Amino acid sequence: MRGKLRERKMKNGKSSLYIDYYPEVFNPKRKKYVRVEFLKLHVFDNPADQFQKAQNKLNREIAEKILLKRMKTLMLEENDLFNGEVLDNDFFEYAEKYILVKKRANQQALHFESMIKYLRRFAGEKLKFRSITEDFVLRFREYLLNTHTLRTGYQSLDRNSASSYFDKFAAIIKKAHQEKYFQSNPITKGARITEVETMRNYLTEEEIELMKKTPNDDDIVRRASFFAILTGLRFGAIQSLKWKHIDYSSDLKSWYIYFIDPKPNRPVKHFIMQQAIDILGTKQDGEQKVFPGLNYDRMRVKLLEWLQAAGIKKKITFHCFRHTYATQLVSKGEDIYVISKMLNHKNIKTTQIYSKMPDKNKVIAANKLSI
Repeated sequence: MRGKLRERKMKNGKSSLYIDYYPEVFNPKRKKYVRVEFLKLHVFDNPADQFQKAQNKLNREIAEKILLKRMKTLMLEENDLFNGEVLDNDFFEYAEKYILVKKRANQQALHFESMIKYLRRFAGEKLKFRSITEDFVLRFREYLLNTHTLRTGYQSLDRNSASSYFDKFAAIIKKAHQEKYFQSNPITKGARITEVETMRNYLTEEEIELMKKTPNDDDIVRRASFFAILTGLRFGAIQSLKWKHIDYSSDLKSWYIYFIDPKPNRPVKHFIMQQAIDILGTKQDGEQKVFPGLNYDRMRVKLLEWLQAAGIKKKITFHCFRHTYATQLVSKGEDIYVISKMLNHKNIKTTQIYSKMPDKNKVIAANKLSI
């Protein structure tokens, strides 16, 4: 790896200083390999006085120092050694780029954005990587457990939200560690905030009927919601679903979806009923999305309006449709292991939250006995 300081003449009687690399080097800001890096430093071609001569000397010295710094960085990276100078980079700038990548991939980023707001309130507007130590991580953890919500300013942030935000913070730190912004991961093994078991809201059969009878002026939101109730797919999966992912098995006489599930990021073959297919309407070109234009904000606003119009007072989010799907399968006596596979859970323990039988089934069981 070599770099040489060069000058390129300009039309205004000055020359621009730049580094000429050989071979090309990766520019993280431009996200591509480059041969030339302009330093935004200029020298006078024919200095007219002592001031211009002094300015030329100063700019060339600065350029030489930048060249040495770049060569040191490249040497460390080439030998897979930690470059301590990256610790002076801004963590928020890195995190915002991380979030932007998720958005461009149509992945949910709302909780990441909320986490950044809490982190700014905790750490201030500037946060260097070198400031993120194990002690900083533990103090931020305690802050999340004891702070108030940004929305109201007086209600305590619930533990499960604190857990979610800390996990988002940990995910960005993990990525930064992989990219050698940290020599070691400052988040220790026991730092994670454990969630507490909460009531998983879901729709009853009567509430689903109410939604079916209540008009919704957004047909995409309406169909995506019922599709979620019938399939149990997460919002991210439904948002990214394309027509090419849907197929029919002649042997099993069943429709199925075969795609990369965004959250666990692994392939899944998910069987669905005919009613779910009927909701989708006429099949389109394979590369087209099944629910074009669907985004989280649109769903959140339109779903709230729909629930209010239907008179459903429960706090129901789109993810509750997944709970509804799982709870319905439990109430119909389906095996918990099968449900786990249908939900594409990695661990059956995740599915066991649905193993509590709905009250309706308990009432039926209670009335079966007599003496």
